[in-house]
Amino acid sequence: MEKKEKEAAQGKYSNKMLTLEEASKYLRMGKSTLYECVNDGLIDCHRPPRGKILFNIEVLDAWLDRSEVPAGTAKV
Repeated sequence: MEKKEKEAAQGKYSNKMLTLEEASKYLRMGKSTLYECVNDGLIDCHRPPRGKILFNIEVLDAWLDRSEVPAGTAKV
């Protein structure tokens, strides 16, 4: 079976999706902070009917890249 066929058989998001808890650990932020980012429209997520909120790891990586601040310009 070729790589594309394997990916199709496994589903588009099978290994790339994280739960709220997994995503908060991945981003090293609290679950409530992450949930606020979702509610504020800063981070996209998937909300399947009657399911947990899921995050695509590639979307989280892209958000981290956009959130990067050049050295010496961050306010602490």
